[in-house]
Amino acid sequence: MPDLLSQRRPESVRELAAIVLEAKASGKGIYPIGGGTMFDVGHAPTKPGYKLDMTALNAIDDYPARDMTITVQPGVTIQALQDALAVENQWLPIDVPNPERATVGGVIAANVSGSHRYGYGTIRDYLIGIQFLTDDGVEVKGGGRVVKNVAGYDLMKLQVGALGTLGVLTQATFKVKPRSEAVAIIRCGVTLDRIGTLLELLHTSKSRPVAIELLNSPAAEAIGISTGQWQCVIGFEEKATTVKWQRTTLLDELKAANIAVIAEDTAKIWPTIAGLQIHPTSRYIAKTNVLPSQVAAEIAKLTHADSRIIHAQPLNGILWLHSTETPDWPANVAVRRAPNDLRNAHQDPAWKLMEHIKRTIDPNDLFSPGRLFD
Repeated sequence: MPDLLSQRRPESVRELAAIVLEAKASGKGIYPIGGGTMFDVGHAPTKPGYKLDMTALNAIDDYPARDMTITVQPGVTIQALQDALAVENQWLPIDVPNPERATVGGVIAANVSGSHRYGYGTIRDYLIGIQFLTDDGVEVKGGGRVVKNVAGYDLMKLQVGALGTLGVLTQATFKVKPRSEAVAIIRCGVTLDRIGTLLELLHTSKSRPVAIELLNSPAAEAIGISTGQWQCVIGFEEKATTVKWQRTTLLDELKAANIAVIAEDTAKIWPTIAGLQIHPTSRYIAKTNVLPSQVAAEIAKLTHADSRIIHAQPLNGILWLHSTETPDWPANVAVRRAPNDLRNAHQDPAWKLMEHIKRTIDPNDLFSPGRLFD
């Protein structure tokens, strides 16, 4: 954070509202921040203001486990949320880097997801209620605390990925899922020229993985896997008998395709893989979306496919590209870490619509000015 920001740590929504009104009256900006794991996403702040440390707003407000919903304040960490749910054998099926630091508010603001999005979806699929402060210090509510909810505008979807530019989150309600009875994770190796064969096998397989991640050798080594080739990590989660059948089925299919199984891992590998999204030594990080059927072809086009970190959720069509030098990225990338001039060169045309929403909801440019738009 630049020196132009002074830090505040509100301990209640009332105190938070007072800071918002103070900032508005003085023409300053409001920059909410949780664990700080995703602050290099987006642009730097553009005007003086308050860096709001939201970690004191960390209460679990409501957890009716039988309804399979939970309502929390934005400063609750993802790890604390998962620990609370684990008591009732439930969980929120998302993978985020550094879950012990990442907060609910930050994950919503940055729209963070990982390998489990293939089988379970993303954070926006579980967010059913939200509250946030407007520039008048008024708390606005959208959705509610029950899964069957049709009241009001779908404000949850606007806040997901907004990087705090549309208000300050004060509460979020999620629907959650029961923990799976059993887990199986298979890791196989594949050469660059056979990635297409492997992905087609996974697409047509009789088994149904819930998480798939593709890693090149530098990516695998970055998470502590010693290898000289591409790795594919495939996860199953279900009833014990179902997982056993799916594991056996996929192993047979891989053997028939002459694809080597290297290891069988534990569920702990998914948060480690998610950590690649903020890998500390990567100066440049970008995410691009293609059709799942084109992932292998897109990888083959990359001139440094075997020497720079590349990882993907391939059957979602998502590729993560890293570089320590000025990258030769394709045009359709979302830049996650880079100098501002490179970020500006890859702005999406859809941002014109988002800018209009920003001007409508926050006409005074109070909330996180500059974070999404210069």
